[in-house]
Amino acid sequence: MSTFVKPENALKRAEELINVGQKQDALQALHDIITSKRSRAWQKTLERIMFKYIELCVDMRRGRYAKDGLIQYRIVCQQVNVTSLEEVIKHFMHLSTEKAEQARSQAQALEEALDVDDLEADKRPEDLMLSYVSGEKGKDRSDREVVTPWFKFLWETYRTVLEILRNNSKLEALYAMTAHRAFQFCKQYRRTTEFRRLCEIIRNHLANLNKYRDQRDRPDLSAPESLQLYLDTRFEQLKIATELELWQEAFRSVEDIYGLMCMVKKTPKASLMVVYYAKLTEIFWISSSHLYHAYAWLKLFNLQKSFNKNLSQKDLQLIASSVVLAALSVVPYDSRRASHLELENEKERNLRMADLIGFNVDPKVESREMLSRSSLLSELIAKGVLNCATQEVKDLYHLLEHEFLPLDLAVKVQPLLAKISKIGGKLASASSVPEVQLSQYVTALEKITTLRVLQQVLYL
Repeated sequence: MSTFVKPENALKRAEELINVGQKQDALQALHDIITSKRSRAWQKTLERIMFKYIELCVDMRRGRYAKDGLIQYRIVCQQVNVTSLEEVIKHFMHLSTEKAEQARSQAQALEEALDVDDLEADKRPEDLMLSYVSGEKGKDRSDREVVTPWFKFLWETYRTVLEILRNNSKLEALYAMTAHRAFQFCKQYRRTTEFRRLCEIIRNHLANLNKYRDQRDRPDLSAPESLQLYLDTRFEQLKIATELELWQEAFRSVEDIYGLMCMVKKTPKASLMVVYYAKLTEIFWISSSHLYHAYAWLKLFNLQKSFNKNLSQKDLQLIASSVVLAALSVVPYDSRRASHLELENEKERNLRMADLIGFNVDPKVESREMLSRSSLLSELIAKGVLNCATQEVKDLYHLLEHEFLPLDLAVKVQPLLAKISKIGGKLASASSVPEVQLSQYVTALEKITTLRVLQQVLYL
């Protein structure tokens, strides 16, 4: 271990070693001065040492050295100059990203270069054997050797920074920024495995925050600024999960947001709740939970109508039409014969879904009576949602719900569905719902029409 009386001497010695190609020795010299007990008081020279240290760590891909040095530097400056720590961490992320981008630009085929399931997994023995047997050479092999290690290092950088910044009120803005950048990394390169892992990391950080309530410098979620940062991070998580089509993770993200709201007992501003319900409509539709999909659309309609002052009449009509068609698409009866245990599980699930959508229900009531198709349609009539829909949707509603035409129902419904399937488009005044296509409900509505015809035939 090198000993330097002054930090300036360590920095000078490191630069001399770098000039003669001894980067590892230079890194060790800087590591020794950073971890020395003499370097417990912050000074500008120590910041310059950290910048040089981080540059060496990135250049040599020494992630563990970087983490160790940043932890020591956080101890030194978090009480006296937290801005310095922020600058060093930003520099760390900038260099790591730059190196990964440089490696990516060298690869002409990014798809092959990044064809790795898990950035944290080591190369498997069978892969090594296959490369020797097949004689894999040339561009594919060089791409894997050049590009993948830098993307592994960039992912490791995000993990390291999040770990260092977690649960510290003075660093929560930088923590949120890092989480957003990590989400974008996962989205840009379709890193689904890393995205799931990232969500779990952030989830555990929040759980530990609640566990150690007496911790010094712990973020106060009751403060509006802190709450907003945590909510923005969760909403970004939800957005990326749906864009990556990771629907199970998207549902967990919705539960994260709901849990955060329950924790602080505050409802986020309307602009965020609009995003929340817009994503819920997607999640419930993909999972074939048509009843909850329709209730989420109703909540979204009410929010847009109440808080979106720029909402045009055309966009309002499209959203209202989606609400009505979503409600009509719900099967009007439960065809399953379930056991007592299955009914209890279904009851618990309904309570959970009702909470996420924001409906207060009585847990003692039977599950089929909590949220139902009939009560939803009645609410649409009472609140004037049906009146806002297009004429084709209104006509379809009256045919399916109020007309008795066992011989002619299908004939009358078919042209309406043909017209409805062509209605849709981008919404200019509702950014949270960029596009509405009523054609998505046609298949479900055809099934409902068939059921209505069979029901009416039985009454003949």
